Amino acid sequence: MATNNTNSASPVGFSRPRGPLAAFAFPRFRRVWLASVVFSLGNWGERLATGWVVLNETESVFLTAASFAVRQAPQLLLAPIGGAVADRFSRGKIMLIGGIYKAIVLAFLALIAANNLEPLWLVFVILAFSGVGQSFEIPAVQGMVTSSVPREVRMNAVAVQSTGMRAVGAVGALAAGFAISALGVPVTFIVSGVVFAFGGFLALLADRGLRKRVLDRTNSMVGDVIDGLRLMSSLPIVRMILITAVMVEIFGFAYGAIMPAVAKQALNVDEKGLGTLTMMAGVGSVFGSAFLMVLGNFRRKGLLLIAVALAYGVFLSTFAASGSYIVALVLIMGVGASAAAFDAMQWTLLQLNVPDDMRGRAVGAWVFAIGCGWIGQLGLGAVGEVIGVQWALAGAGLTVIATGVVVLAISPALRRI
Repeated sequence: MATNNTNSASPVGFSRPRGPLAAFAFPRFRRVWLASVVFSLGNWGERLATGWVVLNETESVFLTAASFAVRQAPQLLLAPIGGAVADRFSRGKIMLIGGIYKAIVLAFLALIAANNLEPLWLVFVILAFSGVGQSFEIPAVQGMVTSSVPREVRMNAVAVQSTGMRAVGAVGALAAGFAISALGVPVTFIVSGVVFAFGGFLALLADRGLRKRVLDRTNSMVGDVIDGLRLMSSLPIVRMILITAVMVEIFGFAYGAIMPAVAKQALNVDEKGLGTLTMMAGVGSVFGSAFLMVLGNFRRKGLLLIAVALAYGVFLSTFAASGSYIVALVLIMGVGASAAAFDAMQWTLLQLNVPDDMRGRAVGAWVFAIGCGWIGQLGLGAVGEVIGVQWALAGAGLTVIATGVVVLAISPALRRI
C-alpha cells in the first residue's frame, strides 16, 4: 500500500497557515474549491426547478417531496461503490464524467418539463438517474478537498469549501427562481446541465498531480466496497456519527422536499419568493460554514456536532410556524446555518477518524447513511398533505432535538473527541 502524500501539499519551507482562510494558502485546494462551488451551482438550479415544476403541475405536496426522495434513494445501493471508486480512480475524471452525465440527465428533464411533465412516471425515472450521479460526486469531491491540504488543515478546508458551496448556492437559488419566472423551467434545466459539465472540466484540471494511489490494487472492487461498509460497524465513533446522520437526515434535511409547498401554501409566495427563501437558507449556511472557519481546529468537535443538531431542530420547528414570510426569511437562515455546520462537522469527523486510504469510502458510507433521507422526504410529504406543512416541520424539528439529546446522553466517546 502506498503511503499518503497529503503533507506534500505544503510548499517546501512553508509554515502551516493559520486563520479562517488557511486552506486557501494551498494552490491545489483553490482549484478544488472552484470546481466544487461550480458543481454546487448546478445542484441548486436542478433542485429548485424540479420542486417548483412538480408542485405546479401536480398540486401535490407528496409528489413534490417524492421528486426529492427518488433522487436520494439510489444512494442506498450505490454510495459504497461511489466511495470505493473515489479511492481507486482519478477523482477529477469521476467528476468530469459525472458532470457530463448530469448535463445529459437534465437535458431529458428539460424535454419532459416542456411537455408539462407528461408522462409523469418518466420524470421520476430520470430523477432517479440524477441521484445515481450524486452517489459518485460527493465522495470524489470530499476526497479531493482533504487530499489537497495537510491533516491539521482539513477541518478548515472542509469549512472553506462548504462556505463556498453555500455562498454560490445562495446566489444560484435566487437566480434560478428568477430564471424560472423569466425563462421557464426547461431553460433552467439546460443551463444547470451546462454548469455541471463545466464544473466537471474544472475538477479534472484541479485533480492533476493532486493525489497518488493509496489503495492496495490487489484488492478487488467488491473488497473495497465491503471495507467501506465495515466502517459503519467496526469503528464506534464512525458508527455513532453515521447513526446521527441518518436521524438528522430523515427528520431534518428532508425539509427541502416540501419547501415549494411551504412557499406556496404556508407563506403565499410565488417562484421568486421560493428562490428568495432558498437564497436566505444559503446565506445562513454561509454563516454556519464561516463560523467553523473561524473556530479553526476546534478540539471538542463531537460536542459541537451535537450542539449544532440541537440548534437545527429549534430553527426547523419554528421556521414556518408563524405563517409570516418576513419571519420565515429570518428563521430559515438559522436552518441553513445549522444544516451547513452539521454537514461540515460530519465530514470533518469522518475524515479525521478513518485511515487516510479510506477517506473516499468513509464519505461513501456517509452518503449511504443519508440515503435513508428519502424516508423522511416521503414522510414529510405525506404528513404535510394531510395536516399541513407547518405541523410537519414542527414535528420534524422536535425529533431532531430529541436525537441530539439522546446522542449527548449515550455517547461519551463522541463527547470527548
